[in-house]
Amino acid sequence: VGWNGRPIILRSRSGTRIDLRSTQLTTPVRAGSWKHLFTRASRACPKRNSRAIMTEFEQAEQSDFDQIAALHKNAALLPFSYLQETVYTIVLITLSITVVHLTTLKTYQICRSHTKGYSHATAWKVTYQFTNLVVNLVLGMLGIYHYTHTIPRQASGTERVSGWEELGIFGAMQIGYQLWALPVGFFFVNETPTMLAHHLQVIIVGALGTFFTNGFRYVTPFFFGVIEISSVPLSIMNHFKANPDLINSYPGLYTFIRVFFMIVFLTVRVIMWLPNMYSFLHDCGILCYTCDNLMCNAGLGVSFLAAVGLTFLQLMWAYIILQGFVKLLTGGKNKKTV
Repeated sequence: VGWNGRPIILRSRSGTRIDLRSTQLTTPVRAGSWKHLFTRASRACPKRNSRAIMTEFEQAEQSDFDQIAALHKNAALLPFSYLQETVYTIVLITLSITVVHLTTLKTYQICRSHTKGYSHATAWKVTYQFTNLVVNLVLGMLGIYHYTHTIPRQASGTERVSGWEELGIFGAMQIGYQLWALPVGFFFVNETPTMLAHHLQVIIVGALGTFFTNGFRYVTPFFFGVIEISSVPLSIMNHFKANPDLINSYPGLYTFIRVFFMIVFLTVRVIMWLPNMYSFLHDCGILCYTCDNLMCNAGLGVSFLAAVGLTFLQLMWAYIILQGFVKLLTGGKNKKTV
């Protein structure tokens, strides 16, 4: 690349030639492509012919950009037969979770309706938490298995964005789960606006991986599976909080569950979340940037913003959890815990 003083030439797979000294292109280059970026860089430092212009990182970025941009040739939606089967699966999952919840609710009402402190609201809350525990345990274990055994650690841009239709079950399970949790949480459990927003954001992001060809299903075992394992100790902790007598009877166990939940949450929803989310936002950003129509931009943009919103929720919850842990260590009462 210029050791002998001759013009530096780059050639892309499509045949475009770039003279980094003259910055004249032999064929048109679309603004925003890697070729355009390197042409601008060559103008800024035309005399840098003593070392390679493109670093290994830049070459990887170029490869990702080219591969992901080329995926716009794919059909927007997955085949109709696949979509039809997926909709049936979502409905079945929602109905199955509803049956489990109503069965648990009726059983709880029969066994506890004559006990002191029983209320209809408590019955709904306790059985809601138990159903969440069961669903999150299934999703978490399924996610851990596929995250460690199915998807490769290193994948090309094409593999990260497209393919992996067999992992679409994660998106279908999450959508079915949230379609149950959203009305129950709003009408019967009095969930916070933050949690209701969380349900909506998961449905939006889940739809991308469930219905679209370029659905980023490579990351679904982590985001729709692995992270849910942190909700298992959370459900147990919430059950203790809803029953103060249990805290008084087993204070050591309650403290252990709180600390265990904090460790699991920070591990999967902060330490592991951030690099995985960066990878998704990086790929989604490239695909959105290279869209050739407004509908494509809008769909990917909404998913991008929903993912950013979910990330801020994780960080906010992490901050609240750490506040509670500090108060636990200092012996103070925690006024606001997750």
